[in-house]
Amino acid sequence: MSGADEVPDYYQLLGIIRTANADQIRSAFHRFAREHHPDNFVGSLEDTEQHTELYQHGSEAYRVLLDPTKRKLYDEGLSRGLVRYSEDRAKEKRRTMRPPGGVVLRSSKARVFFTRAHGAIKSEDWAQAKLNLKMAIQNEPDNDELKAKLEEVLERMKSR
Repeated sequence: MSGADEVPDYYQLLGIIRTANADQIRSAFHRFAREHHPDNFVGSLEDTEQHTELYQHGSEAYRVLLDPTKRKLYDEGLSRGLVRYSEDRAKEKRRTMRPPGGVVLRSSKARVFFTRAHGAIKSEDWAQAKLNLKMAIQNEPDNDELKAKLEEVLERMKSR
């Protein structure tokens, strides 16, 4: 199991079909674990290492196939010939959303606070807008657009 071309895809590894549901995946993994758990091969160092690596791949398959988001990304990669899941793909697929007000946000928490701030800005409740923008910035401290919005609100508060 040392070369990438020797590693079967997750479905083959667990012995399931691509449309398997969560219960079928769990059942297949438990069957796989009983057969390949490294504790079953304590006699030979070579067998232990080989089954440890195989078991790690099986555990990875189990985690990825049970998570709907990871499974979707994995299936997309599999259609292009990638048999392993990569966290890098998940990061690259992460969407950025532009809530009302046109600020790009990555964090769902920042998005909630910014949406509240935007509503407060529309109703000219500057204190509430300031508070929510500060909360959004705490969730995305590197977001310059949020900081600029906060500066706009602070300027409005000074002019009042």
